[in-house]
Amino acid sequence: MHSTKIKTNEKLIVQAQRFLSERSREALDTAKQEILKEEMKCREINEAFKYYAENWNDVVHPGLLSLACEAAGGDVDKAIPIQVIMLLLTAAVDLHDDIVDESNTKYGKPTVFARFGREIALLTGDALLMKALALLHKMERELKAERIDAIWNIISNRFFELGDAEALEASLKGNTDVSVKEYSQILEMKAATFEAHMRIGAIIGGGEQDIVDLLGDYGRSLGILLSIREDFIDVFEPDELRNRTRNECLPLPILYAFKNPQTKRIILNYLSKPTISEKDAERIVKITFEEESVEMLGNKVKRMAEEACNNISSIPDKYLIYEMRKLIESATEDL
Repeated sequence: MHSTKIKTNEKLIVQAQRFLSERSREALDTAKQEILKEEMKCREINEAFKYYAENWNDVVHPGLLSLACEAAGGDVDKAIPIQVIMLLLTAAVDLHDDIVDESNTKYGKPTVFARFGREIALLTGDALLMKALALLHKMERELKAERIDAIWNIISNRFFELGDAEALEASLKGNTDVSVKEYSQILEMKAATFEAHMRIGAIIGGGEQDIVDLLGDYGRSLGILLSIREDFIDVFEPDELRNRTRNECLPLPILYAFKNPQTKRIILNYLSKPTISEKDAERIVKITFEEESVEMLGNKVKRMAEEACNNISSIPDKYLIYEMRKLIESATEDL
């Protein structure tokens, strides 16, 4: 990518969003109802529940779970209860993550953390976590013991991995000397939730271990590619860059550009300013994407995408293979 803004194939992205939305709509509506039916004595918590539900539009995670269920030969309607549980669990992690990163906006709107403060955001996340675990416990009587054990193990292992990644990233706050290897490992670990949703979907669909592993690997790859895409986008957002300089790791393309000491010095000079002007932002973008190492990152992303697409060729349903490849393409368009 060489332009001063990310070009996107809107048709491809809209198709991917529509595909996942159709598989998520019922579960997302149910998850919102589960939140809103809880009546707390604390007015602020109730308002936070309502605010989060009104702005909640996670279609990726439940959509992938449904996709994996069908790819494993299952009935997608039977996946809805676990979709709801995983939505609540992922929402809890999302709320806590905003606190750690001190994120004030997300998708153009204030976060619960920004609107209600640290304590309410934390307690809201805790409430959603407890709700998710309570529903999962109720679901145990409807599944075979080996399946529920496998689901508990996936949630435990993969979400602990995500927490480990967040802790590693938190330990690197304000560190502009983070290596590409260090941060790449964090991105890979953060993709654990995508793998978890795909594995759980495949288990609900009755898939054998080989298909569970195949779909889990696909989920991990897609999660990494989506994170890298977000990092590319963040290079173009001065406010996000400033926040990431203080509270997170810098985006992967900038870390690749830092392999050139002179480029690193110039970019850090811009990022150290109290405010980053539009001209400064354009300069950061220009010198970042002029670096040969960043072009190498783009090539690496393409190879990763090709491998992910090739690995799913054994799935019996050719239409689902087509849709899964389209999701990979939408994640890597113009990178």
